[in-house]
Amino acid sequence: MRRVTLSALFAGCVGVAATWPSLIAVQAAPPAAPTFNKDVLPVLQRQCQECHRPNSIAPMSFMTYTDTRPYARAIEKAVVSKTMPPWFADPAVGHFKNTKLLTDSEIDTLSAWAKNGAPEGDAKDKPAPVTFVEGWTIGQPDIIVQFPKEIQLPATGTIDQSNLVVKAHFTRDMWVKAAEVRPGNAKVVHHMKAIIRPPHSTWLATVPEGELYVPQRGAGGDRTVPQPSASGPLPVQDILAKYNPGVAGQNFTVGNAAKFIAAGSDIVFEIHYTTTGKPETDRSMVGIVLADGPPPVRHLTVTGTNNGSIDIAPGDPNYEIQGVATLAADAKLVWVQPHQHYRGRYFEMRVVYPNGEITQVLKVPNYRFDWQVGYELAEPLDLPKGTRLETLGRYDNSAANRFNPDPTARVRFGLQSNDEMHVAFMGVLVDAKADPTTLFVRRPRPVPAPAQ
Repeated sequence: MRRVTLSALFAGCVGVAATWPSLIAVQAAPPAAPTFNKDVLPVLQRQCQECHRPNSIAPMSFMTYTDTRPYARAIEKAVVSKTMPPWFADPAVGHFKNTKLLTDSEIDTLSAWAKNGAPEGDAKDKPAPVTFVEGWTIGQPDIIVQFPKEIQLPATGTIDQSNLVVKAHFTRDMWVKAAEVRPGNAKVVHHMKAIIRPPHSTWLATVPEGELYVPQRGAGGDRTVPQPSASGPLPVQDILAKYNPGVAGQNFTVGNAAKFIAAGSDIVFEIHYTTTGKPETDRSMVGIVLADGPPPVRHLTVTGTNNGSIDIAPGDPNYEIQGVATLAADAKLVWVQPHQHYRGRYFEMRVVYPNGEITQVLKVPNYRFDWQVGYELAEPLDLPKGTRLETLGRYDNSAANRFNPDPTARVRFGLQSNDEMHVAFMGVLVDAKADPTTLFVRRPRPVPAPAQ
């Protein structure tokens, strides 16, 4: 029986490259003695070079034999053990546009090549090089909002998650069909969000523009008196775009939708920096591609479920928490991104319809904080009014968790990576004239009493 496994080698990020035939098609048996030029390079082009190329997200390039040969055994180990690619969803649950697959034949080809000494083969067998789009994955933006100045970062130590306000000077209402957060220095940006701060919001109102600001615990919400914009839609705080390994540019046109930015809005960047061992600088930006006109459907990127009642005892290897949100209006779900921190190890999501029917949307048995994948549904999922969104997360605060910074600490909800979160970011579609502030009725599920 043919086996299909989840892998894109070390890749998995969303990008723009050549269009390839379906990777799920049955393939011939791998050659007995595969060579790089004839057998391995075509697999790398389809599955790996999107990220493994110069100036992209991966730390090494697989564009040429010289580049790839030193990593032959590491490639074999990664694909055979399925520890790579950075795709963590259970293949038996849900269907996603951005799934990456290696067939059994492709895995066997890569493995056999490494075991047989990784030969180069005849140069005439090489396929033509693949041309990738450099820079923006959404195409040339119509508007770019950039930090007003470079941020100076220390060589070592922990940098708290921070906010940075940019006065965007949007002079008119706009509908947006795509947006992309682009790090100025990818070595130091672990993840970043660009958030639309609507007019009349008092969130971070006293924070100077262009300066890193460490928010206090519990101070991350919007402070807005919603007021209709000139064109009608209600401006609300909304995530314009997100960046982290596994998430690049985002397109909002599924279902004939677009994202709304009201005149007078600003952009707040939420940033998690890491240090590299030497002083660094960063000047990141967000690119915006405008829609042709007002759409009938509005795309919102929201915190769908969020439970701040986390309280994990020191050493607890299997803490569990749930989140629940009920839809107060009809919507469609198009995208989900789980968010947990270092102790997070498992995530799942399901919808419970008003008639009692249950659909499991996503199951992530091996959640990874260092590669937070966004899962794009193959088809929009209808969520009638009254539908419940339920999420479940599990956390390992024991010494067995190799990512755990301190198994002796009691861990509670917080914005910093040493704290914990249980959040599902969701892309949802609603009527363009709907009130987004009344879409969700959220409540935390009860959690077990922490161990003493």
